[in-house]
Amino acid sequence: MRLLFSLLLPGLFMLALPACAGLMYSAEPMEARVVDAETKQPLKDVVVTANWQLEQGTLGGNIQAGQLMVMETVTDEKGKFSFPGFGPKLAVTSHLVNDDPQLLLFKKSYEYRKLNNPYSSSPELRLRPDRRSMWDGKTIELKSLERANTEAQYKNLLNFSKEVDNFATWHVDPCQWTNLPIVIKKMLQERKQLEAQGAHSVMDRTLDRQLLEGESYFIKQCGEAAKTIIER
Repeated sequence: MRLLFSLLLPGLFMLALPACAGLMYSAEPMEARVVDAETKQPLKDVVVTANWQLEQGTLGGNIQAGQLMVMETVTDEKGKFSFPGFGPKLAVTSHLVNDDPQLLLFKKSYEYRKLNNPYSSSPELRLRPDRRSMWDGKTIELKSLERANTEAQYKNLLNFSKEVDNFATWHVDPCQWTNLPIVIKKMLQERKQLEAQGAHSVMDRTLDRQLLEGESYFIKQCGEAAKTIIER
């Protein structure tokens, strides 16, 4: 019994602390640079999203619990992008783990990348109030897909769309995707271009596919913000 309690204690701690008091988080500003993996030349107009994924601890493990913050930007002529710091910001019944932030990078004819901080099982590290991305100050490489066929590029876009869908349509806020106008527009544009070239998927319920098929519904549900994004 004593052994069982000692094994459960860390999980119970993670459950009890956020629920009782809440956690105040602050994020440091970050800046990084994106280059072509082969030529090492800077890449302009790479779309970059950052999301600080909250989770709730249960005896069965952690479950996603919405976002502490969501941001997006694009790289400049030197391949640089940045996100401002924020906080302190309260998370009442949930906590950050290692997606603080999770970064998604996408550019036409390049393989998308998903980046986050290394996972740590230490409660002290996971509950720390000041969060910093390990990618701050780093150079990030993207692999070219220029030699890939249309279907390969379409699959890359579909997988990127699924990653965005994981945090942009969280059920707590079904219109949260409207906070990502740059990346949503880019996904819609790329999808239309690739499908015009013959690309298709039989199992596809990603966010951008739903937007294309249910345009009027999403505009009615989410208002002017949705209309601005979808109607071009």
